[in-house]
Amino acid sequence: MGPDWYCDEVIPGRADVEVLVRTANTLAFRPPLPGFGVDHVIVIPIGHVSSLLELDDDLALELLATVKAVARQAVDRHGGCQVLTTLGDEQHNRHLHWHVAVGEGVARFVRRG
Repeated sequence: MGPDWYCDEVIPGRADVEVLVRTANTLAFRPPLPGFGVDHVIVIPIGHVSSLLELDDDLALELLATVKAVARQAVDRHGGCQVLTTLGDEQHNRHLHWHVAVGEGVARFVRRG
């Protein structure tokens, strides 16, 4: 994966991905090699935004609506999901992206008390 696989490959249609949702400014798709879980969807802005810290408020509303739609599908299908994004040194691709993931490989938290 290059420095911006999303802009270089996914958005122009060079990568073989299953598109679930496309709006004027967002795209949700299953990657060709899921990173984790039994179901893994990535949600991105179509225009380049480097990270959550650079996201403007108007686009944030549309992007969050797409994340919600994908998360609803995951909850309906699997009973639950995890939604996350990464920043700084944890962000391996310098294009804002959200993961909606279900199952093995997804972080689990221990309940206390």
